[in-house]
Amino acid sequence: MDGDDTSLRALLQILTEPRRRYALYHLRRHDETTVTRLADNVAGWMDADRDEPLSGQEHVHIYTELHHTDIPRLVAAGIVHLPDDEERVEVVSFPDVLSDLLDVTLEFDDGGV
Repeated sequence: MDGDDTSLRALLQILTEPRRRYALYHLRRHDETTVTRLADNVAGWMDADRDEPLSGQEHVHIYTELHHTDIPRLVAAGIVHLPDDEERVEVVSFPDVLSDLLDVTLEFDDGGV
C-alpha cells in the first residue's frame, strides 16, 4: 500500500467494520497473535458497548467472522499473513497512514469525540 487514493480508499473500507478496527487495535501492539486471542480481544471491545455480556454463541460468531471474512480482507490488503496453520495471524505491513487512521477511530470507539 503506497498511500495513493486507491490504497487510502481500501484502508477506509477496511476500517468501516468495527471487528476489523478492534482487531487492528490489537495487531498494532502485537506483531503476532492467534485467531482465538484476537477474537477474545475483539469480543472484549464489543462487550464494552453493551449492558449484558456477549453470549457464547455471539463469541463464536465473532471468531467465525474474523476467521472467514475479516482476516482474509486484511490478508488481501497486505496487512497480515495467515500461515498454513490458519490459527496464527502475523502482521506483514502496518502503514503509517493506517496507524494514523486508527488513532482517529480509537477516539470514537473509546467514547471520545
